Amino acid sequence: MPEKRADLRLRVVQSRFQNAFFHELAEAIVDEATRLGVPADVVTSVVDTEPDDVFVLLPTHEYAVLEGGQFLEDPRLAKRCIGITAEQPASSHFDTNVYYGHKLGAVFDFSTLSVKRYQAEGIAAEHLPFGWTPTWDKFVPDADEHELDVLFLGCATPRREHALSKIGRQLWSRRSRLILSDNAAPNTGDHAAFVTGDRKRELLAGTKVLVNVHQADEPYFEWLRAAEAAHCGAVMLSETSLHTEPFKHDEHLVFSALSTMPHALAALLEDPARLKRLRRNAYELIKENPFSAGVEKLVSVAHDLRKTHDGHRLRLGPSRTQPFRQQVTPSWERQTDGVDAVRQAIREIRLDIIDLRRRVSTDPTIDPTPVIDHRTPAWDRRTPRVSVIMALYNHEPYVVEALESAASGSYNDIEIIVVDDCSNDGSNQTVRKWMDKSPHVPMTLVRHPVNRGLPRSRNEAFRHARGELVFVLDSDNAIVPTGLERLVAAIDAEPDASFAYGVLQRFDSTGPVGLMGVWPWEPWRLRYGNYIDAMALIKHEALTKLEGYTLDRRLHGWEDYELWCRIAESGGHAAHVQTIVGRYRQSATSMLSLTNISQDAGFDAVRESCPRLMSGALELQVDALGDWLASIRGEREARDVWLSNWEAQNA
Repeated sequence: MPEKRADLRLRVVQSRFQNAFFHELAEAIVDEATRLGVPADVVTSVVDTEPDDVFVLLPTHEYAVLEGGQFLEDPRLAKRCIGITAEQPASSHFDTNVYYGHKLGAVFDFSTLSVKRYQAEGIAAEHLPFGWTPTWDKFVPDADEHELDVLFLGCATPRREHALSKIGRQLWSRRSRLILSDNAAPNTGDHAAFVTGDRKRELLAGTKVLVNVHQADEPYFEWLRAAEAAHCGAVMLSETSLHTEPFKHDEHLVFSALSTMPHALAALLEDPARLKRLRRNAYELIKENPFSAGVEKLVSVAHDLRKTHDGHRLRLGPSRTQPFRQQVTPSWERQTDGVDAVRQAIREIRLDIIDLRRRVSTDPTIDPTPVIDHRTPAWDRRTPRVSVIMALYNHEPYVVEALESAASGSYNDIEIIVVDDCSNDGSNQTVRKWMDKSPHVPMTLVRHPVNRGLPRSRNEAFRHARGELVFVLDSDNAIVPTGLERLVAAIDAEPDASFAYGVLQRFDSTGPVGLMGVWPWEPWRLRYGNYIDAMALIKHEALTKLEGYTLDRRLHGWEDYELWCRIAESGGHAAHVQTIVGRYRQSATSMLSLTNISQDAGFDAVRESCPRLMSGALELQVDALGDWLASIRGEREARDVWLSNWEAQNA
């Protein structure tokens, strides 16, 4: 057992409300310092400093934002503090760290790139190399079985979503999972879009390849993520980076430009011997570079700071009394102006034109009753579990692709119902030809003699659906080969769920351009707008209870959003598949283009049908639970501090 150094106590200062990952890092620092014989603990509340105390802010900017950095304006305290940072130089957080870095006794960063940037700002920052620490070690030398082929962990940014959409084919054809977190507020613990602690390390240990994409254009190496992967035996495939030492390409991990990443990922997964070599080399490298060496360096600097300060007993800690929350106002609560009124008027005029065209083009002598236009021989042979419903209007160039995607997937217990909403571009004939070539697919084509619009077409298709589950597929989109199978599995795993949805690859004429549907079911998000596309697997019973899609004209283009809101309002929930299940065609003429001219009338309608959700009542219930848990945690921490002080006094 190392001899205790009585002249120093290292205290890692943490916010009560900060990202959980930094709590993990703080625990690793305390563990390693204790092994070196240095008394160390984690501080999350106001404390009276002792003469031997040196404080470590982890990370500096987050503590200042979440708890207030007033005490850092006092040089007597600031010079007893060491800042540890892990932010990319191009970010605003880095600028905050620079501001406080000039006040602190010392600054460390895990990235040599960031250290050079601090030094360029006149801050004598030092590199804190992260290495092997026993509490993170989940490596199994001869592991051959893995639950996942591909995993992504990280906050969602447009750049990352665009890059991940480019490897879509590898994601949907493999066992993959995309855990994209929302960094609009700190992720304080485990939830559907954020994993931490042992659950994260077990996930990494069960993964073949961890994909890494930079948040921004700067080639900043995510050193901590690489270290975590090496601890657990996941091979990291990273976008090309700078200052990666001691990690080397094709020796410990693989680097690739984004343009070649799909090929690099496919090649890696198809070479088990290479994977085995890389995971073994990465683990041996991290084991040869223990984190204790970095913490020893940290302790040495702390000793120097201890010698220089005067030992005043001061008070250090948070100045906030309430949890930090970003104040986000729904767009419909903001003050409207003349431009909003003009936009709403334009939207109403365009909707009037659509209605007028329908009336002008409709022969008053035609019976508007929908008719069954065509059926395949397989329709009467069985009743499948899943009904794929499709509203069709003038999508002749795309509808065959949509039908093929549904019929040729890995899940084949389906039927297809297409409602042609009086197309005039040959869509009807194209569907009939496809049906004649696919007699083995149970399918019905229903025709509207007059154009009736999207929600009525979907409701008509639903009326013919015989399946226990209903999958909504627009005629210009596609389900990927494994998509339906994964959605069915998700809803089977959550029997109480009303529907299941997954991540969609957005694409246009140039190819993949991004993702949508990345967030899990979180009803409070719906108050701020839609984040779930219509492409979802819905229980027949739930859709019947809700009486299908709304026909309110104010919700033109928002029918699916309003449906999700009503599900949330009634206490229902959805299962989320964290990988790509479908492909969403993005075009200037899509439904969203008209919908987004003005959103005021749509939000008014949703507020009428879902008053509790849109008033924030459901959000307040979640906040109240979080505040209660935070208060319990605070009371427990205060008790632990009191007990520790009592034991020290009575030792």
